[in-house]
Amino acid sequence: MTVALIVAAGRGHRLGGPIPKQYRTLDGIPIIRHTIAAFRRHPDIEAVQVVINPSDHELYIEAIDGLDLPPPLIGGSARQESVRLGLEGITDRTPDKVIIHDAVRPFVAQEMISTVIAALDR
Repeated sequence: MTVALIVAAGRGHRLGGPIPKQYRTLDGIPIIRHTIAAFRRHPDIEAVQVVINPSDHELYIEAIDGLDLPPPLIGGSARQESVRLGLEGITDRTPDKVIIHDAVRPFVAQEMISTVIAALDR
């Protein structure tokens, strides 16, 4: 099983503004939703798991409205901690491969995902 772990616990302080950048909209759609969609479209990604900041639960639920996703995992105060918590949170699924991706990078190409999966196979 290949799982995409989308890390979305960051605050985006450098950008400023009233909400974290992953919940801001791009073409009327939350950035995080664009990112999730990119991984859900890929035929070799069998599950998408998102790691969020506990303060963002309502923003997250609103952003993914209508998507069939597992409940989000809660991240830590630093990206490294959020990734660790995410990896620990998916151990019950016993993934063969995990792709870790930042929620505010919505323009990941399908070919790039394929390249990463192929590299993991090696």
